[in-house]
Amino acid sequence: MAQIVLRAARPDEADALGELALRSKAHWGYDQAFLDACRTELSFTPQDLADRLFVVALDGERLVGFYSLDGPVPEGELGNMWLEPDVIGKGLGKLLWQHAMDTARAKGFTVLRIDAEPYAEGFYAAMGAVKAGEVPSGSIPGRVLPLLRIDLPTPLLEAYDRHVRASEHTDLEHGVHAEPDGPVVRVVGKRRGFVSVPRDVSDVDVDALIARQRDFYAVRGESVEWKTRAHDLPADLPSRLLAAGFVPDEKETVMVGAAADFAAEPVLPDGVRIRRTDADADMHRIAAMNARVWGPDILSWLAASLISRKQHLVVFVAEAGDEVVAAGWLNTKQDKEFIGMFGGTTLPQWRGRGIYRALVATRARLGVESGIRHLWVDASDDSRPILERLGFTPVVTTTPYIWSPHD
Repeated sequence: MAQIVLRAARPDEADALGELALRSKAHWGYDQAFLDACRTELSFTPQDLADRLFVVALDGERLVGFYSLDGPVPEGELGNMWLEPDVIGKGLGKLLWQHAMDTARAKGFTVLRIDAEPYAEGFYAAMGAVKAGEVPSGSIPGRVLPLLRIDLPTPLLEAYDRHVRASEHTDLEHGVHAEPDGPVVRVVGKRRGFVSVPRDVSDVDVDALIARQRDFYAVRGESVEWKTRAHDLPADLPSRLLAAGFVPDEKETVMVGAAADFAAEPVLPDGVRIRRTDADADMHRIAAMNARVWGPDILSWLAASLISRKQHLVVFVAEAGDEVVAAGWLNTKQDKEFIGMFGGTTLPQWRGRGIYRALVATRARLGVESGIRHLWVDASDDSRPILERLGFTPVVTTTPYIWSPHD
């Protein structure tokens, strides 16, 4: 091969890339019927190439390979890594892989998933990808593909792991205690059990570890949450939790920002004020406001939770006259490196007026005054865009897995 040039694909190369992908797949000995079944999935339009990130490899004027990166940061997909058959095994795959990893890091990805061609699984494993499970083929009914994962941890994510995970089982409220069990720590005494987990538990019998946590809370007649992050190990941890009867809850994005960057004077719409409170009556009003937004189930536990944790929380309420329109709180752990912001629910008719932003600024100012370095938020899909506009960085996704004795 001559000097390889890598560049973004042009929309007019869509058909050529589809044909290249089919030739690459044919290299593994698939028959024509199989390839015809894959044609739709391996076809691209000019709009695909305009809207998504495709990178092509050129040997002189000849297209010899390409890859794509898809999805919102921090968790995406490395897809469509295909090479012309005559260049397979000559180093181009490694070149494309390294370029893809460098590009992904620059864009802020910390986790990439790969629905791999089975014959290419060994290549990806040699590059450092780990097996995360299997996924159904998009072309052949009943066929499954290996699901692989590559992690691209950043210093910010590594710092989050060190500080936030440890804080989950420290500075607990009255009546709540922590119980270590091997690499994990059970938190006992809340309305629902919680398992605090280090990033990597792959050096123990993971299935037995999961079963012990489930069975411990089953004896107590309580549900339990095992909080996962997308870069946790072993990579197939979610499927192991599913097999043990845990059910995934809503995925959220961990957003992190330097407190000093957001500690501005809050700007509020006319007639709205934010005040700090520790009054039990206000906790009930906050719970009632959240119940109006999320449903009555939240009313039964949120006020009690806020009241019981008062010594570890700083609560702010936004009011218009006598009406609570939004609320948020800051978790005052001893570790000042990372402090969590929670709440933020705003009544629908008051959204889009800067109240959420003002609550962030208010808590950030208190954080700076208290010596806090970073704020972190487990952001819903509604909150993430606001936090991104403010300048928070998405570092990983997080999904709680819940086991309940009533399921």
